[in-house]
Amino acid sequence: DIETTTIAGYLLDFNTGKKLDVYSCSNPQKVYGADVISRIFHTITQETALDELQKIIIKCINEMIDCFTKNNGISCKDIYEAVFVGNTTMLHFLLGLPAKNIASSPFIPVTTAMHIIKPDDLGLGMNSGGRAVVFPSVAAYIGADTVSAVLTSGIHEKDEITLLIDLGTNGEIVLGCKNWLLSCSAAAGPAFEGANIQYGVAGVRGAIDKVELDGDIKYSTIGGGKAIGICGSGLVDAVSVMISSGIIDETGRFLEKEEQKNLSPKLRNRIVYTEGSVSFLIAAADGDRSDTDIFITQKDIRELQSAKAAIAAGVKVLVKNAGISVNDIDRVFLAGGFGSFINIESAIKIGLIPEGLKGKVQSIGNAAGAGAVEGLLSSDALIKASEIKNRIKYVELSASKDFMDEYINCMMF
Repeated sequence: DIETTTIAGYLLDFNTGKKLDVYSCSNPQKVYGADVISRIFHTITQETALDELQKIIIKCINEMIDCFTKNNGISCKDIYEAVFVGNTTMLHFLLGLPAKNIASSPFIPVTTAMHIIKPDDLGLGMNSGGRAVVFPSVAAYIGADTVSAVLTSGIHEKDEITLLIDLGTNGEIVLGCKNWLLSCSAAAGPAFEGANIQYGVAGVRGAIDKVELDGDIKYSTIGGGKAIGICGSGLVDAVSVMISSGIIDETGRFLEKEEQKNLSPKLRNRIVYTEGSVSFLIAAADGDRSDTDIFITQKDIRELQSAKAAIAAGVKVLVKNAGISVNDIDRVFLAGGFGSFINIESAIKIGLIPEGLKGKVQSIGNAAGAGAVEGLLSSDALIKASEIKNRIKYVELSASKDFMDEYINCMMF
């Protein structure tokens, strides 16, 4: 599963279907930008950049294969098939295809079809007699990862109306049932993955992943060690607490000192001015739980507002296009690494998810990777993936006046 920020892979035994190993890492292409547009721009301005980006991702995949072979006592020649999902731009880079038209209207990719390729043609370190399968995409910003998530979640086969949201740098959203499927992509930016946040980090060991108010601020970190920063789920929790306790108002503005009369002394002491700007202290540098002060800044709040507004507005546009109301949605699936760890109550509190969907939300983990596994083990699943690709209707938000109106409305907490 090749995403803008992270890459995840799974090794499976064809005979039993058993998952033997898992591998994940940051996408090494990030040196050319945190988002797809930055990387596409790099390929436009530098003649050899497309080749560089392809070589970087192939090298990363071959390192994954090496790790799998060493961990499991096998040869690279024992690996006969590889299935790839990911967003449309990442798959273009994997295939060495120019992605420049993805970055500008009318946003037309070179291909959205399924591809079956000889491993040697990509330079993959696996059995040369095997095959590499690239899942189909829907559009420039609804990629094979979304098709894969729909496949494994089964929303295309259900009577109930389901909302599927894959939260990441681009928030892919699918709404529908067995009779119809609508999709859109909301450019949330990388805030949910800890990027562009002053003390933000990815969901790695030491990242603050949960924040709550229990007389004072309490937090936990991934792995339980010292805090090194705050990841997306922790940021959502922190801002939810700041809203509930009256540290910020519905516009996301820090309240002035004269407006903080109802704040407890402990919380008031956490509001400080750093580099001329007001911030809220989440973790203090005490040498025990954290070696550095970790703050939420006013800019961080604006980044989160923009990200959550894009997702919430995208949902509202799809609901309107479907001719239904939010209350008609029977269930919600949150996919992706961030979606797996987010506190649903906090997500509703900040307006990321409509309040009318409370009690209907379920996290389903890396649905894109799970769909790739299905495609690896079943030729029927590959056929279904192509059928899903053809069934999903894409709504282009950049051309929607409704989206801009809803986006502005959804900026409020």
